[in-house]
Amino acid sequence: MTQRCTVGGELHGPEVPLCPEHLCELVPHTPGPGDTAHQPGPGDTAHEPGPGDTAHQPGGAGAGPGGPVTACWNCGTPPASPTSTECLAPDCRRPLTPPGMLVVFAYGQVEIAPGGQVELGRHGTDRRLFRSYPNVSRRHAVLGVDPDGRAWITPVPTPNGTFVNGDEIPAVQRFLASGDRIRLALDAEGTVTLFPRQRNRTPE
Repeated sequence: MTQRCTVGGELHGPEVPLCPEHLCELVPHTPGPGDTAHQPGPGDTAHEPGPGDTAHQPGGAGAGPGGPVTACWNCGTPPASPTSTECLAPDCRRPLTPPGMLVVFAYGQVEIAPGGQVELGRHGTDRRLFRSYPNVSRRHAVLGVDPDGRAWITPVPTPNGTFVNGDEIPAVQRFLASGDRIRLALDAEGTVTLFPRQRNRTPE
């Protein structure tokens, strides 16, 4: 069962006893009504997602491209009003506009906006997620989202490898889809969720 930090709202795996960042209690995360994650099977065919791909939203309904926000993408709480820009749940407080990609690891999550990228590893921006994994390199892989919404991972050459859905991948850019599982070295595994690109609505 996925658990949620009661302070920052970060999601964690069932094996984590306390939030490693806030050292506080974790509570069970209750997904929204439409929150069904796809778990790839052995016969699944990988594909390169395009800008129009429909993405899974962990918190519930969320908003389609250009549509109204009906629930927080992170916790599923409905917005206080149609003009709200921030989730008002005390243990979330996330912007209601979702990131381009969310990757949930055992010790926290990585959120990347369209056009952004982050370096994963024991010396990266999110190093707190990997300090329990000595076989993860200081610079292990780069995650990013193109401005058009396509998400990708590029491994840094390292002896312990980077894996997608159980298969080691070379040190070249690999596109990702919702439900993909990425793994750094032996044990640092995270699940990918992609969100539709939010477009400005044109006045009628």
